Amino acid sequence: MKNKKTNKSRNVNLDLLRFLGVLIIMVAHAKPPSVFFQLRNFGTPLLIVASSLTYAFIYKNKSIELIPFYKKRITKLTLPAWIFLIVFFLLFYVVTFIFNQDYPFNINTVISTFLFYEGIGFVWILKIYLMLALLTPFGLRFSNSKIRNRAYFSIIFLFYVLYELGNYFVSDYIPVESLHLIENTILLVFPYTALYLYGLRLNNMKTHHVIYVTIFSLLIFIIMAIKKYYSNGIFVSTQNYKYPPTLYYLSYALFWVNLIYLMIFRYSVINFVKYKKVLIWLSSNSLWIYLWHILAYYLWKNFFGHYEIIGLFILKFIFLLSFGIIITKIQLDLVNRMLPTKNKILIKIIPYIK
Repeated sequence: MKNKKTNKSRNVNLDLLRFLGVLIIMVAHAKPPSVFFQLRNFGTPLLIVASSLTYAFIYKNKSIELIPFYKKRITKLTLPAWIFLIVFFLLFYVVTFIFNQDYPFNINTVISTFLFYEGIGFVWILKIYLMLALLTPFGLRFSNSKIRNRAYFSIIFLFYVLYELGNYFVSDYIPVESLHLIENTILLVFPYTALYLYGLRLNNMKTHHVIYVTIFSLLIFIIMAIKKYYSNGIFVSTQNYKYPPTLYYLSYALFWVNLIYLMIFRYSVINFVKYKKVLIWLSSNSLWIYLWHILAYYLWKNFFGHYEIIGLFILKFIFLLSFGIIITKIQLDLVNRMLPTKNKILIKIIPYIK
């Protein structure tokens, strides 16, 4: 009965938004043509806003307990990823051993991957999620306070402006050997924190205010794009301003994030409730789908990576997504068969495998 009640009160639009963010990131990993790559270059901000909207919905009328939340959230993010990475690296070790090939990953790559820093790539998004997980209880307290929207968003805006100013001058005072580390850790926190806080109150904004932000974001992007075009002679991709994220990248991303939010939440372009069960399953298992698509990426790279065919990225994307979904479904079926189990270790791990 409890699950049925939960499903009835569940906002399927949030499931759609979260899984859409995962899909957009997967498109990038399929290496589409530059035009398509630019068009979809807002996946991470979309995931961040989807996450903050979800927590704003869950904790709208209830308080959050700090330690239990941290324990559950951090474990839910790290344990599945580490389980997958163990399988991933062991699988490649076995395959390379059987075929007498050199192991493609060195120890530094393995360690940095488990730390969600760089490594094999793809898992750095978990670093962002962990940072935001630590922020969530305090962000919710700030968002749920009685402070008016004008003051709330003004504080976020000021916070972001200070970040931009700090980021602009940071390279003049930080040694080059330390700059890369700072850009991929500390400097990621500030802009995504501002975006996360924005998402926590997005649903409380009036529709016309969201439209204003959407248009204003687009105007900033267009002005900056034109300026960069005249300076460089070509269109400059927002990807060049993603690490760490700055105004050129974020204005473009914020435009798309708000536009998609409006279409899904305010104007209901399509009745996604019809696909409720499918969306809930995809969203609930999106982390595992994303993790397994990493293995699919490396399989494709080794077997089909030398082919250069126009439109091949579509087939690659379908392969990445299908592989992630199918392996996740097989994994869940195997786990369900293992239940109930008397193994105490498995009892603790199984919920996170599911």
